[in-house]
Amino acid sequence: MTSLLWYIGLSAISVIIAVFTIYKKRHTYKISTLVVFFLFTSSITWIGEFTVLGIFNSYAYKPGISTDPWAENLAGHLFLNASMFPAAAILMVTYPLGYLGVSLITATFILAEYLFAKLGIYEQHWWKYYMSGINTIVFLVLSKKWFAKIKHTQYNIPRLLTFYFVGFLIVHIPAPLLLLLGKQYYSLSLITNLVENMYRSSIIFIFTYHLIEVALLVLCVCVRDKWYWKLVPFAIAYVGQSILAKMNILIFIEGWKLIYSLLIYTICICIFILIEKYTLKPD
Repeated sequence: MTSLLWYIGLSAISVIIAVFTIYKKRHTYKISTLVVFFLFTSSITWIGEFTVLGIFNSYAYKPGISTDPWAENLAGHLFLNASMFPAAAILMVTYPLGYLGVSLITATFILAEYLFAKLGIYEQHWWKYYMSGINTIVFLVLSKKWFAKIKHTQYNIPRLLTFYFVGFLIVHIPAPLLLLLGKQYYSLSLITNLVENMYRSSIIFIFTYHLIEVALLVLCVCVRDKWYWKLVPFAIAYVGQSILAKMNILIFIEGWKLIYSLLIYTICICIFILIEKYTLKPD
């Protein structure tokens, strides 16, 4: 069994658990609310991973897809952080898990980390197992508290913040995928000279860029009522990416073109607009 299969297997198990739980609890909670919460918690873990791994190089994933260590980290992150943590959050908010339930989930996470380390497909740098335990417990507790605020959508600020993180996930996810597929990357000399790795510098740039861009997306889609405001995010995306390409910050590979990236942007923004329109509505 290759390293990648371990990552795929763990991710698949997590997704199956989440899907089964959402299906079982469909009469208790709105499916749309649980799906949005899954996306929200995925985004939170992505931002945490960006900080702990992307900036501070705390550990290393080794799924065996590339000889570049940061391509490896990016792939491992995409598999695990889009599945394990959000699946655990779904379990936490849909079942009355007490101290025992939280302890079991935390122990499972630490055991998986330990197993991957023993298999040589993951290694810790300055990160320790107890940090994973604390991180998991805090994540689960905060997830439960946040879900209590959004499940009846009585509060506007939590709704906006939830959609900010959901929007970030939707808009950002094509960037690492296209990077790993060798279609495009971002290169800003200031960052590239600092980190000296194309994968790492590309993600640091576009991650930061999207954090700002999505704030404008939420403002236009979720705050402003007039229909024409919803056209602004498309204009921002088209103009922004075109300028980055013109400045040779956005670089295309293997015949990939700007129009392809703009088409993906369009689809992502449309998906976000539909999600915002039909989910987390007041009871």
